[in-house]
Amino acid sequence: MMMNEELLSEDRFLQLNESQQLELIAKHCVGTEKRIREAQSRKEAETIAEEACGKFETECPSDIIRRGLVLRVRAMVELRWGDK
Repeated sequence: MMMNEELLSEDRFLQLNESQQLELIAKHCVGTEKRIREAQSRKEAETIAEEACGKFETECPSDIIRRGLVLRVRAMVELRWGDK
């Protein structure tokens, strides 16, 4: 089985419909980008990112969605604070 087939066949992904996915993301992530932009240090921005992602990861059954969110939030930190 190819990697793409594995991703597309993830059963847990099917447990959340689009509106449930959006509600879950909004619940944990609204304001995260603004908070990261306004952080006074990279450490503070990373803490904000970890808190948002940690709460989301405990409630989201889909590994694909969790990983996507983590990558997006990390990209926000990197955009504001650059590479380590």
